[in-house]
Amino acid sequence: MALGLAVALVLLAVGYLGVGLLVAARLSAPDREPIGPPPAGLEVAEVAFEGTDGVPLSAWWVPPAGGGPQRAVVLIHGWGGSRSDEYVMRTAPLYAKWGYGVLMLDLRGHGESGGERRTLGYREVHDVRGALAWLEGQGVEPGEVVLHGWSMGGATAVRSAPGTGVAAVVEEAGYADLPLLLRDELPEKSGLPRAFNGGTFLAAKLFLGLDPWDVRPRRDAARLREEGVPLFVVHSTADETVPYEHAKIFAGANPDARLWTLEGYGHVEAHDHPEYEARLRGFLGSISEGDRDEVREAG
Repeated sequence: MALGLAVALVLLAVGYLGVGLLVAARLSAPDREPIGPPPAGLEVAEVAFEGTDGVPLSAWWVPPAGGGPQRAVVLIHGWGGSRSDEYVMRTAPLYAKWGYGVLMLDLRGHGESGGERRTLGYREVHDVRGALAWLEGQGVEPGEVVLHGWSMGGATAVRSAPGTGVAAVVEEAGYADLPLLLRDELPEKSGLPRAFNGGTFLAAKLFLGLDPWDVRPRRDAARLREEGVPLFVVHSTADETVPYEHAKIFAGANPDARLWTLEGYGHVEAHDHPEYEARLRGFLGSISEGDRDEVREAG
């Protein structure tokens, strides 16, 4: 009787993890749809480099114009996207106009980059830090680089920044806590009860090299405040993909962050707002070296 119960429990555990593994494997599988053409009117070069863990990555590079100070932005797309997503394409020309070099990156498992898994901002940190290393090789120091990401890319930008010395971080519609986001999102996508979330998380950690419990960018946002790195949070109250509560979590974790709350715009649609260019330019204008020193002292 006891042996039969033990066997039954083992089989249940194996089945529970097995179902979780199937869900995690499906959701983290690569999504490499063909990318579209680069932004019109810009001098774009195809470049390739590696993440800090060796994953091959593809990107577009727009060198800074005018021979002025070397500064750059890394534009980081969201889940299932690529460097040719509309929000990237609409934002790249703005930075180019303001004298930034623009690096538009395909994250692992997306676009033309390598990688066996998409990891929801867990291992993508290696991609962004690989981009920073590549830019340093082009003569652009981390202290002159802005990280700008959307959705998963926003979460990744926040997670990647601490300890690098980047100039600033812009995150649009990103999640501050992945387990919180997946609490309701995972059952909707998998069709399974919420009780299977834990099994999916555990299977991802044990077998796929992805730890959802560790993807909590709110902790990194707090570190940015300690390091004096300016953070700009952009989010709409009408976002049905990443709820607005994540913006409030970011703001709570980093009271120094600048929060722009939109109403009536969908997920990653802030670029359609008539004030988008002015708001972004205003934030960038506030991150001079002197301003960063003041923030560090205040922190």
